[in-house]
Amino acid sequence: MAVKTNCIKNGVPYYRIHRKINGKYEDFYGKNKSDAEDLYYERKKQAEIGVIQNKDVTTKILLHKWLFSVKIHDIKDTTLETYEGTYRNHIKPFSFSDIPIKKISSIIVQDYYNTLFKKGRSTDTIEDVHKLLHQFFIYCEKEGYIGKNPCTKGLVTIPKNKDVDVDAIIESKKVPFNYFREDEIPILREAFVGNKYEKVVDFALGTGMREGEIVGLKKTHLNFEKKEIYVKNNTTRAAVFNDDGEKTGYKTKDGTPKTESSIDIIPMSDYIYTLLKSLPDDPNSEYVFTANGHQIDKKDLEKVWRKTLLALIEKLAEKNIDFVYRKFHDLRHTFAVLLLLKGTDLYTIMKLLRHKKIASTEIYLAVLPEAKDDCVNKLNDIFQN
Repeated sequence: MAVKTNCIKNGVPYYRIHRKINGKYEDFYGKNKSDAEDLYYERKKQAEIGVIQNKDVTTKILLHKWLFSVKIHDIKDTTLETYEGTYRNHIKPFSFSDIPIKKISSIIVQDYYNTLFKKGRSTDTIEDVHKLLHQFFIYCEKEGYIGKNPCTKGLVTIPKNKDVDVDAIIESKKVPFNYFREDEIPILREAFVGNKYEKVVDFALGTGMREGEIVGLKKTHLNFEKKEIYVKNNTTRAAVFNDDGEKTGYKTKDGTPKTESSIDIIPMSDYIYTLLKSLPDDPNSEYVFTANGHQIDKKDLEKVWRKTLLALIEKLAEKNIDFVYRKFHDLRHTFAVLLLLKGTDLYTIMKLLRHKKIASTEIYLAVLPEAKDDCVNKLNDIFQN
């Protein structure tokens, strides 16, 4: 059997592959594909060793490598995507990233943050940059690239506007999320009658579970005898990166829920119990909710949701009825608001939403302006003669 080759070099047949090493493409030749790939991986390993041994290495070179060689193993795919975006958009384009790491001090980091602020980056964005750099410089300090982490607490200050924006503060006191009013829910549910995601919408309204948790819900996570739902899984759609840390597309992946507190047991209401019992049992799928025999595609769910809501809004506008667009995630907010308005205490709502801290649940108190009105009106009688 002849050895498969794909090129001729100096009159000799070879198998050639074209791969990137340290940002530049190189050709690797072998007797066959396997030999060529062996040469590539050996060259790549040598290049990586060279980077590690180079103590004049810059943030632009090492941070990206640290992300995809070290940090990748202890963060979620979605977090990796966020960190890569922070590096690519807010660190790599600035001259700060070209300074040898061993020469970086806290005052240099401070000047860099000040530059970001002058260039229009928000305080929140600079906080994200600081969070990433702090972790990166911990690694650099341990590896001997730098004597002391320049992002240690107290050494740098995140720039922010000194003037108090009173309008922004007043705006922040308003309801900080969107939800469906109780009188709007029948209209919403009617719009999804006969839709392939009709049951999914009802389930979200009746449980407050996140979109990824619903899409990732498996049959083994249901206990009909005890009427319990075990939240163990979360399906995400995250970017895919190749060996060189370049984004090549997106993938759907099952993983653990958002936080440890999100992993919990939530009760089935009578309606949710009946809804789940009414679902067709697809023997070819392990998931509770399916579409055409497969796990629901989050992108398709969001696409159908948007299309249905926009059609509903247009239909109601013809009747001069206002109906504001909300996201699928706002069904979770709606679940919490309805419980609060029907007298459920905040701690119970926190447990049902599986928040880690009560402060995360307190945002829903913003929907109770009527309660504040009633309280101040109780003072009216002191003004009676």
